[in-house]
Amino acid sequence: MRHRSGSADVMGRLHWDRPAVTIRTEFYKPEKGRYLHPEADRPITHMEAALLQDFPMDFKWCGSKIEIARQIGNAVPVGLARAIAGQVYRYLLEVSGQQAERGLRDTA
Repeated sequence: MRHRSGSADVMGRLHWDRPAVTIRTEFYKPEKGRYLHPEADRPITHMEAALLQDFPMDFKWCGSKIEIARQIGNAVPVGLARAIAGQVYRYLLEVSGQQAERGLRDTA
């Protein structure tokens, strides 16, 4: 009989040589997904989850462990956020440059 409802990821282990799964807000609960440490018999720690999300080791978290887990799980990975912000910034520079050119032509 096959499991037909819920997640197929129940109680899986992360692997050193594969990309990590999406870090969700309850990563510290083994039954919530593939969040078991690659070698140790435990779920990943808050620090390990934050590092997978590309946060620096010295990032200061505020709140209870549950609140911090929620912050980590709801975060966009830092590198992805940086890449998206860079593209948006370049687009806005391009658009503002085009508008400035149009403005100069309209006044000439």
